[in-house]
Formats: sequence, structure tokens, C-alpha cells
Amino acid sequence: MKKVVVSLLTLAVALSASASAFAAEPAKNMKSTQKAAASVTDPYEPNDSVAFAPYINSNVSYTAAINHYRDSDYFNFYAKPGKFNFAFSTLSSSSEPITILVRKPTGAFLHRVVTKGNTSFSVDIPEEGQYSIYLGTPNAILDNRPIEPIPYSFKAIFNQ
Repeated sequence: MKKVVVSLLTLAVALSASASAFAAEPAKNMKSTQKAAASVTDPYEPNDSVAFAPYINSNVSYTAAINHYRDSDYFNFYAKPGKFNFAFSTLSSSSEPITILVRKPTGAFLHRVVTKGNTSFSVDIPEEGQYSIYLGTPNAILDNRPIEPIPYSFKAIFNQ
């Protein structure tokens, strides 16, 4: 009986290792252009409105992308009064400006930044509630020109 259990455990470990190696294999064979394209995908889409925005946690890094000129990304978070610290990094050489808004539960703006690169800022959260972060090109609603996708990363630290 012990030999059967040990054999089954050995088989399970071997299959698990084989499956892991097999799953990793396509990444090794990807061309650099495929890797670049894969890095632009946005796992949070659709998040073009507060209603569809995912909730974020404090002190966790998130990576997403502005994929076209009308794309805007929203992220929700629930915060208690205190400091809200935000760090943003573009992951491409794009010179497109990005607007970052921190919005109150009422929709009013707490803070607005337009950046062409990396930035960080702090905002006071006045009351407990659901807040949102907006990221997009400054004229996303009016702009008709195409842009290259702009991958980005951010981290927010706030009282939960």
C-alpha cells in the first residue's frame, strides 16, 4: 500500500513539473515583437467607466495600458480618511500626455495631474468612501487621432 501511495505521489509531482515546463515553453519561444505586444495587453479591460472599474488594494502594483486614443481607465478603491500616495510610471517611450484624476464618491476631483512620464503625488482623503482613479489622454473624448498603446504601472497607498 505504501509503495502505491509513494508511486502516485511521485507520478503527481512528475506530471506537475512537466505541465509547468510545458506551460513555460511558449514564453521562451516568443519573438521580441510578440513579447512587446503581450506587454501592452490590459487585464483590467473593460474599465472605461467607474461602473466597470476593478477595485485596487493599497500598496499593490498594477500594470495596464491606454490602448487607443479614446481609451480611459478607471480603478476604484475604498479608503478611510488619511493620506493617499500615488506613484505612476509609463512603460514605453511614448510622449503622449496622461491625465490622472483622483475622484471623490460624488465624482468631484480631489487631484489632477497631467504627465508625460513618471510622477508621484499625495492627496488627503477627507472621508471614508469609494473613490476612483482615472487615467487617460487629456482629450480622450474629443481626440480622433490614433496613438500607440501606452503601457503603465502604478501603486497607491491609502488607509483601508
